[in-house]
Amino acid sequence: MKRSIILLTLFLAACQSADAIKQKTVAPQPERNMQMANVVIWWAHGNEPFWKFTADFSKLRFESLGEEAEYFAYTPFGNDGAARTFAAKNERTAIQIRMLQQSCTDNMSGAQYPWTAEVTIGNRKLQGCGERGRLAE
Repeated sequence: MKRSIILLTLFLAACQSADAIKQKTVAPQPERNMQMANVVIWWAHGNEPFWKFTADFSKLRFESLGEEAEYFAYTPFGNDGAARTFAAKNERTAIQIRMLQQSCTDNMSGAQYPWTAEVTIGNRKLQGCGERGRLAE
């Protein structure tokens, strides 16, 4: 009798609909850095090579793995419809940023972002994902 109950339980479990199984196995979306969003106006990052920038009211900071951070004086991003642009120079290099209002998927984490970032710093061209922070410009 116990054997019959065990077999019946296994049979019923195997008969679950594909939708029920899928609902139980959906992976959670990776969390974005919400603390970052509270203290910056803009931020973006990319992979291979790893880089990121953050912009607040006083400066834009650009970091790339294994290199010293670069700082640029902040000015509000230009607005030309679906794109926001920023250009600046410091004593060592120039940076140009173009934020496009189109969805972007981080190719390592799978996280979704509302903006696609295109960054030119010196002679390097980088692409990644980003978003606006909660601070207003």
